Amino acid sequence: MARWLSYRRDTPVIDPKKACLAAFVTIAMAGLAGPANAASLDSDRDGIPNRWETTHKLNPFKASDAAGDPDHDRLSNLREYRLRSLPRDEDSDNDGQDDGDESASRTKIRTADSDGDGRKDGDEDYDHDKIANEDEDDATETCAFDDDDRDRDNVDDEDENELRLKVGVADSDGDGISDGGEDRDRDGVQNEDEDDNATDKCSGDRDSDGHDDEDEGDRFATITSYDDATGALVVKAFTGVTYTFTLTADTELEWEEVEGLDCPSTDSEGEDSEGEDSEGSDEASVLDLQPGQVIVEVEVEDGTAEEIELLRTTCA
Repeated sequence: MARWLSYRRDTPVIDPKKACLAAFVTIAMAGLAGPANAASLDSDRDGIPNRWETTHKLNPFKASDAAGDPDHDRLSNLREYRLRSLPRDEDSDNDGQDDGDESASRTKIRTADSDGDGRKDGDEDYDHDKIANEDEDDATETCAFDDDDRDRDNVDDEDENELRLKVGVADSDGDGISDGGEDRDRDGVQNEDEDDNATDKCSGDRDSDGHDDEDEGDRFATITSYDDATGALVVKAFTGVTYTFTLTADTELEWEEVEGLDCPSTDSEGEDSEGEDSEGSDEASVLDLQPGQVIVEVEVEDGTAEEIELLRTTCA
């Protein structure tokens, strides 16, 4: 007996070849969607994808870190993500200018020379006030936001390029002397002191001995000769360079004691704090400017020595 099969007109007829192709396309699309979703996954819904947070050592399950600022450049982590800058480097393009300050000067956070004139953005003067972009915030930023010194050579990263030094390398020329202790431009001022100013409250004096941390252990030069008649002081730096400074009646001469030496200090009348005679004094004199005497530091203005610190090794 023959069997008859009837089909309703509205019953769709599926082509096996087309069905197989559709299934393949669906699987392929699913495969493509996986990584894309992973790249945009934001578990804590803080606006920053998990992958970016993990890359930059943030917590993808902690929404509050979107407001954090680990590099102290005044940009939140969320802002760093949106600007494609580095949340743990205050100067992403190493142009001497903090990322947070780039927006104020309308320079590019990831381009060191935004206008292509061969000069780094930090060295430019956007508002024409005779203060370089990189120094605009020096008088206002707190010590926590102070400039980076990644290689701890006592020269801020933002100043390394001006002195032709290498960021991240403490001894750029490999001569055994830290970059901060050298004098790149041979003006008689050590690199680490080029940017010193009286209003800088972040210099650092962790042991409260009255000397900045950057100056601890400094040895600048030895005295070659001193002519009291002309005030000419000739010294030879430990880098091999010879300098001549002019001393005046206003030049301050002081002692800095070697570590471990504790000589009693005297006031201007030659007495110590308890009114007793003292064997030593913080103040030095021109009589102490003898050949071979080690000089710790010289502060110079237009060739004239304003202050000289001599190394004291004994209280006698």
